[in-house]
Amino acid sequence: MLLRSVTWSLPGQVSLERLHSSPIRPRPFIPRRCRRSFFGLVILGTIALLFHLDSSSQDELLVFLKDPPKPESGQNPPSFYEWHDREKRLPQHDPDLPYPQGREGRYIRFSNQVWGLGWGNAMQEMVLNAHLAYLAKRMYAPLFNIIFALPSPGRTRICLYVFENYTWDKTSEDFSNYNGKPIPARVPLSALLSGPVAGDPFPSSVDAPPAVVPEFFNEVCPNPTIIDSTEINGGLSEPSAATTLQAWIDKLEKTEDRCVEIKEHSGQIFDLWLIGTSKRLLDIWPSLVTSPILTHISWSPLVTAALAANAPIIHPALSNATPSDFAPSSAPTPLSGLLALHIRRGDYLEHCKDFANWSTRFMGFNEFRGLPDRFLPPAVHSRGHAQPEELARYRVHCFPEIDQIVSRVRDVRASLLPTTTLRRVYMLTNGRPEWLQELKNVLQEDARMQGMDEWEHIGTSRDLQLSREQQHNLQAVDMAIAQRSEVFLGNGFSSLTSNVVMLRAAQSMDWNKTRFW
Repeated sequence: MLLRSVTWSLPGQVSLERLHSSPIRPRPFIPRRCRRSFFGLVILGTIALLFHLDSSSQDELLVFLKDPPKPESGQNPPSFYEWHDREKRLPQHDPDLPYPQGREGRYIRFSNQVWGLGWGNAMQEMVLNAHLAYLAKRMYAPLFNIIFALPSPGRTRICLYVFENYTWDKTSEDFSNYNGKPIPARVPLSALLSGPVAGDPFPSSVDAPPAVVPEFFNEVCPNPTIIDSTEINGGLSEPSAATTLQAWIDKLEKTEDRCVEIKEHSGQIFDLWLIGTSKRLLDIWPSLVTSPILTHISWSPLVTAALAANAPIIHPALSNATPSDFAPSSAPTPLSGLLALHIRRGDYLEHCKDFANWSTRFMGFNEFRGLPDRFLPPAVHSRGHAQPEELARYRVHCFPEIDQIVSRVRDVRASLLPTTTLRRVYMLTNGRPEWLQELKNVLQEDARMQGMDEWEHIGTSRDLQLSREQQHNLQAVDMAIAQRSEVFLGNGFSSLTSNVVMLRAAQSMDWNKTRFW
């Protein structure tokens, strides 16, 4: 865009006819002896300007969407219209951009992306889909060179990722319902995440254009090649993530069309069963942990604004939080002394019963080899009918009660002394306020009885002061806190915890400070 604006400011071409018709040769603006130096300075200045623009775009994620829109008013849940419009105004959404963008670009859209599930499930699939798109490159030689057997260095055919909303309901309406309450049917991804996965620039060291929105894909790809996911996944028997990744890269390399869309309503490429099973998921980690999709992922300015506004409740170091403070590549500093607890309540008890009935293991990334806490299902599969003692064993790890929570916190706190002193607690929770107040009281009482320092502050998700938009993105706010906490005590069966573990692993946090109930 910058080069185009410079070109538009230059004079048009001067024809020989016009040059010869001039009776008087005009005096040059710059003396001949100075021209080489002058143009050399112009070139150097242009390079410096472009370098400054490029490097500054990497210093702060979400360059274009730096400040969040003002909160919406009214009785209905937020519609996020302005967030959608801002995404569509991103500079990469110009069809006239040269290759590998614009009308000549190569794109892949995952219209089969999961919907109707929690943010934790959706986020991990998005990360893996974006990683697949990033790796789907191949060398392309022009057809003319191939036909006439001419040498050609070729060029990399880069595949641009099409990033989707987080969708709860595919209704045409703005709102849906959850437990009888109206909620947004969809949330634009830039209101949750920042980084290349959400349309921000890749780091300058990576030769890849930014992702685009579906509306732009529909404009430049009116007739894409539709691929049913079962065409590839159906031929694989419980494949690992790395095997699935390679199978799809091979498929995309053989697809000549520059526009590919994974068929809507066909199964997910990286489905819930793969993401939830460590023996299938973890072999993708060596590839994923070095991918800019993960190394430069962060939270949206809407999320970090919530953290900054609630720093007294969470941790004082968050008072000036920005998206760039959370990208794994920036090696975020742990929030010293903060213990984050993921405590699920409500209907999660029924999920825990299902986990026991089907002898479920911890979620995929919650079984990294370096993690100290393990959970082994029974040697004999329950096959839908867990015994009472097995139900009780699962419940301790999945839905602990107050006395079990306090005991576990005490043990973890004591085990990390004297090298780590925990002083604050933040609970990621959907628990009832009165239940949480009781838990706070018992935690403080137990600290006194054990001769430990009282907690300086105990905060919860329920204590945060949030805008209407932030309230509907609370899971992202909680995940950001847990990612940066010095110690995290999570729920091994939860996809939210699994995402937090993934982010903590990506920034090489001490394995002994990521624990489970």
